[in-house]
Formats: sequence, structure tokens, C-alpha cells
Amino acid sequence: MKKIVFIIVGIVIFLVVTGFITKAIIEKVTRDITEREVRRIVGDRVTEEEIQRMTEQKTQEITSGILRTSSNTLTQIECAGASPQYSSNYYKGYLIDAHLHMPFTFDVPKALYAQADYDGAVLEKDVAAGSLICLLDKTKVKSAFGFYVIPNLLKGQALVQIKQIGETFPKRIIPFIMPAHVTTLNLKPSDVESLLTSHPGFFKGLGEIALYKDAYKGIMPDDESLRGFYDIAQKYNLVVMMHPDDGQREAVETILRDYPTVKFLFHGSEMRLYVSEIVVAYPNAFFTIDGELSDIQGEHQSVNLYGDKTKEDFIAHFNRDRAHVLADAIGTWKSAIEKNPDQYLWGTDRAYTMHFDEEVGLLLDGIAREFIGQLDPSVQEKFAYKNAEKIAGGTQWKK
Repeated sequence: MKKIVFIIVGIVIFLVVTGFITKAIIEKVTRDITEREVRRIVGDRVTEEEIQRMTEQKTQEITSGILRTSSNTLTQIECAGASPQYSSNYYKGYLIDAHLHMPFTFDVPKALYAQADYDGAVLEKDVAAGSLICLLDKTKVKSAFGFYVIPNLLKGQALVQIKQIGETFPKRIIPFIMPAHVTTLNLKPSDVESLLTSHPGFFKGLGEIALYKDAYKGIMPDDESLRGFYDIAQKYNLVVMMHPDDGQREAVETILRDYPTVKFLFHGSEMRLYVSEIVVAYPNAFFTIDGELSDIQGEHQSVNLYGDKTKEDFIAHFNRDRAHVLADAIGTWKSAIEKNPDQYLWGTDRAYTMHFDEEVGLLLDGIAREFIGQLDPSVQEKFAYKNAEKIAGGTQWKK
């Protein structure tokens, strides 16, 4: 059945986006294609009644997702409630979240997105843009590097809401073009350049490019298939945000040498043991401390944002292990940040619906501010927001 979803969604979304069919007949077209595919795949192995049942089920699943991609209205949100109050040892200044996965601007059935292994929130269905901005306001987050997934079949539709957010909440979300992490949906370099030329100056970065995902299996950071994106980043002065996989240090260093004016923003526990050496050797290398402030060292353990599936589980585990997480983060990163204060940034790695919940957001804000408060005062603002402003500020990095 997953195969049916892949085939039909691709056909129907293409027809919708290119204007060959209207919403009024999406369901009929989808049902006809679905029934043909069901019959082709199952043959005579099931009854006519079962074929009709499967057809109806898949038709509803697919059309509901496709139709939701056409919703361009941002919900009006009244931002109520006070900002949190913290003790004297907490950092109390501004922040910029350098790692925020924006809710999807489309709602395609999960089967289509299975390769990405990523159950992100959907904008205005799971998370209203206004609610996200309200949470940033309450926690004194000036802005965020917002990673927008833009599938090749939905470039036009995705851009409608991305631009709308930019116009409604100017300078709050710094937009990055993020690959879909699904092989058949990933943008090509030519697609990215088309977006950049049609919206000059709007996008500030590419990524996150998560090389541990199945869509990039066997691909190293210096692979020829990725160099086209780095060339574009160099041409248009974009930040490249990347999560390397294990065993990729040499390739990471290769791209840093080959593209000395491109600002590479890395993250991930895979780099934990060597990133402090990388930032010393390469002034165009930057690193976000994000999951390290919600997880016991070693990714995907009890506190990790992506390990717990419910808000209640995350909050319980976070409160249980908070002191351990904070002590580990201070022990691992305090000295490194203070030695190279211009190349580390703060972030959250939010993506799932629960990550945008206010209670969860206040926990992430609180531990970040306590961690920053332990840094030397001379570097606190750099880590909290000034380094993020610098690398997204429109000037190429000079050696």
C-alpha cells in the first residue's frame, strides 16, 4: 500500500500544482487513479469488496493530505501570559534559536514521508505560526533559523506560507531551504537556484542536511552530489547547515578547505569528540549546542527530544534528569565555547508538535539560560545570539 501512496500522491500533487485540475475534482481524480493502482497491485488475490474498501481508505488519506497543502491562512493568535522569571545566576538577555525545524507547509500522508523517518508538525494544523512566535516572544528569542522543508513537487505551495510568515512576522524567522530527506522529493541544485533567483535575498541558508538519514546513505559531505549546493551557497552567500554522520571527519574538513568563504553550521553528537579541533582549524566552521541541553550525553537516550513521543513523557524525563544534563553540558562545552567564543551558537532542534508546546518551550529556555549563565560573561551574548546574527548577517566569512 505504501507504493500506492507514493505513485498517486506524486501524480495528483503534480496536477494540482501545475494547475491542470482544481480542488473540486481532486477527489474524483484521486479515486480513479487509486482504484487502478489497487487493482494492478493486488490483482485477483482479494475480493471486489476489499478492493473498494482499500480504494476508499487510500483516497481519503491522500486527498485530505493534498487538500491541506492548499491552506494559506495563518490563524490569528492572541499572545497572553507573562514571561518566565529566572534566578540571578541565569542569563537574562536575548537569544536566537539557531536550530528550529519549521512546521511543514504541506500535509502529505505519512507513508510518502517514511524514508525521512521524521514526524514533523504541520503548520496551522498542529502548530499555528502565531503560537510559535508568541512562544519566542515570551522567552526573549529575537529570531530563529527556520529550516523549511521544500519538496520538489510542492515548491510553489510551500513558498506561499513561507513568504506569508515572513511578511506577517518580519525578521522573526530566518528562512533556510531544507531538503525533504526523501530521495524522490529532494530539490536539485537547479531547483534551489531557481528559488533564490525568484526570491532574491529572502533565503539565508541551506539545511539542515542530515547525512545520517536513509536518503543520504553512503553520501559523504564532500560527495560530488552535494557540491552543487555548496557552489550555490558560495554564489549567494548562504549558510550551509549540516548534521554529519559517524566517520565523516575527513570529508567535513575537505569541504571546509574547498569552500573557505562558505559558513558551515554543524551539529550532532557525531562531532562531539572532534568539533573543538575543527573550529580552531577552520574559521568558517560553526557548531550549535542544542540537543546537548535536552539529552544525557549520547544521542537518543531518555531525555532526548526525539526519543520521547509525548509531552508528558518528555517533561517527566527532563525534570528527572535535568541536573545531570546540565552538568554534562557544562563539563563538555563550557571550556570549548570560552576558548573559541565566536564559533558556537545556541539552538533547540525543535520539530515535533510537542516541541512547540509552551510548557516544553519554557523548559528548554530555562536550561539554556542556566547553561549560558555559567559561561564567562564576556562570551554569553556571543553564544546566545550575536554569533547567529553574524553568520546570517549578509557578509561572507573572510579567512
